[in-house]
Amino acid sequence: MMSMKPASSRGEMGHRPELDAAVAGLTAVIAERLVDQQAEVAEMSALGDPAFTAIADGVGGSDDTVAVVEQLLIGRWLNDALVDLNRERIERGEEPFDAMSERSIRARVVAELTGSGPLEIYLSDPDVEEVDVNSHLSTWVSYADGRKVDVGQLWASSAQLTSFQKRLARRISISGEGRLDTSSPSLTLQARDGSRVVMVLGGSDEHGISTQPRLAIRRYVIEHVGLDGLAELGLMPARLVPILSALVRCGFTMLISGPPGAGKTTLLTELLGEVSPSERIITVERHLLELRLEDDPRHPDAPGLYTRRANAEGVGEVSTRELVELTRRLNPDRVVVGELVEDEALEMLDVASMCARGSLATIHAHTADIVMARLAYYVAKSDVSLPEYAVWSLIAQTVDFVIHIDLVRNVEAPIAAGTTWQGRGQPVGGPVRRITSIIEVGGRSENGTVATTELWRTDTVHGLVMAAPLSIQHRRRLELAGYRADELFALEPLASEVG
Repeated sequence: MMSMKPASSRGEMGHRPELDAAVAGLTAVIAERLVDQQAEVAEMSALGDPAFTAIADGVGGSDDTVAVVEQLLIGRWLNDALVDLNRERIERGEEPFDAMSERSIRARVVAELTGSGPLEIYLSDPDVEEVDVNSHLSTWVSYADGRKVDVGQLWASSAQLTSFQKRLARRISISGEGRLDTSSPSLTLQARDGSRVVMVLGGSDEHGISTQPRLAIRRYVIEHVGLDGLAELGLMPARLVPILSALVRCGFTMLISGPPGAGKTTLLTELLGEVSPSERIITVERHLLELRLEDDPRHPDAPGLYTRRANAEGVGEVSTRELVELTRRLNPDRVVVGELVEDEALEMLDVASMCARGSLATIHAHTADIVMARLAYYVAKSDVSLPEYAVWSLIAQTVDFVIHIDLVRNVEAPIAAGTTWQGRGQPVGGPVRRITSIIEVGGRSENGTVATTELWRTDTVHGLVMAAPLSIQHRRRLELAGYRADELFALEPLASEVG
């Protein structure tokens, strides 16, 4: 008789073909069973079914009882499936899995079905900023200190990665957020921790839009450091902190511009941190809540709104423009738009002009001098068909300042690696985030557009320097609010001009 010794384990991480095969097989079987049960479990919960109540009471209740019950069911099914799997192995003359291997299989199956699968180890690491799955063979992980690592193969095949995507999409679709299939080959969703998850259907066996199934995860780790903290981390000179604080508190309308990844949302969040807790801030964002002011203790009255895509039948879409219009009836002191990208700019400017305090928004721009033209373009895209002079007049009457952030490269003395800013480090030798320009908007110009003055500009020798005085109009507003504008905005001579 053949001796039956438990199969040895190589640890819970790393790939063992026999464990991979077991995980794939069990996941497929239990996933199919779970799909059949999900609708039933949800219906039992909604109807208060006694059988469901008994199970729910058995786990002590939860804010998400359906999810807890599903996990309990998965655990029960796994027990039975593992017994059957080991029996089949013995019948084939193979060794049964030992206790460590079974624990690994259980953990991986549960993670595949209810969590992040093989990505769990990275998404549980607070230093991980982005995870980009290019295929089942290659996954890149970006860390807060600037490291970018290819962690290699995480799924046994393209088909297994696709199955993981579809299970994740199916779980989300239960709450009505979307699906991933031939008719909808891409999906963007928000995880419970606020991370943005984008999935793309692909591969030779799928009628998708890419050569491989792909995933991209962007984490938003909010560490409220304040404007002082951002100055310490090199975003701006310390002298600018009381100035920006005064502009926000006084109620000026400001745009934060910059390229992707420059930190526009981060600066916007910290500028809002200067707003009085007694003010009511309404935020409007596209699809995902990145600002998350409702979770910020500095803002006890800050409801967030986000857009909604159309459903499978092509109905039910809610646009940014509609939400900005809705904010009028929600009694805002300020309206904040996460990003201006389309014709919602018209409503944002209109709403900002009637708010009790200044509104804020971010806008994509690689240089500060194109922000006004881009904003005018967005306003012109609306179906209101405003004449050009009306577009420029609306902008000139509403926007007060533009703060531009850039990713500055070739910095001689970058911030030390390992320093984190909003969960995003500024690595040695890499680009660093800096405010490079602040523009004052001051009415109409002679050519009929908007008159602007660059108050602060980047000097290659002295860094960010004040290049022009603040206008009398804005000085008066600051003084009426109790600020000493002459002290805040005093033009300081450059070091090369002294002596």
